[in-house]
Amino acid sequence: MQEFIDSAVQVLREGFTQINDPKGLLIALAATVFMGSWKQWIPFSIVAVVVHIAIERLAPVLAGAGGEVTLPPLMDETFWTRTGVLFVGYLIVIAVFFFVKRMLTGGGKAKH
Repeated sequence: MQEFIDSAVQVLREGFTQINDPKGLLIALAATVFMGSWKQWIPFSIVAVVVHIAIERLAPVLAGAGGEVTLPPLMDETFWTRTGVLFVGYLIVIAVFFFVKRMLTGGGKAKH
C-alpha cells in the first residue's frame, strides 16, 4: 500500500513540476479565466494538455527554426506517461487557480 501511495505522490509532484513554468501557468490561467464552474474542471484540464502538446510541437515552426510540423509519438509509452503527468499537473494548478478565482470574485457565497 505504501508503494502505491509513494507512486501517486510522485506523479503529483512530477505533474506540478511540468506545469510550473511560464507556458504551463499561462495555459492554466487561460483555462481558469474561461472556466465557469467545477463541472468544467476535467474537460478544461484535458484541453489544457492538448494545447500544451500542440504548442510544444508547433514552437520550432513558429520560431522560424526550420522545423516541420509533426504528430506527437502516439505509439510511444513515454508520450502517454508524460501526457498523464501533464493532465495531473493541470488538474492541480487549474483547481488552485479556480479556487482563488472563486474566493476573489465571491463565487463561493450563496446569493440571496
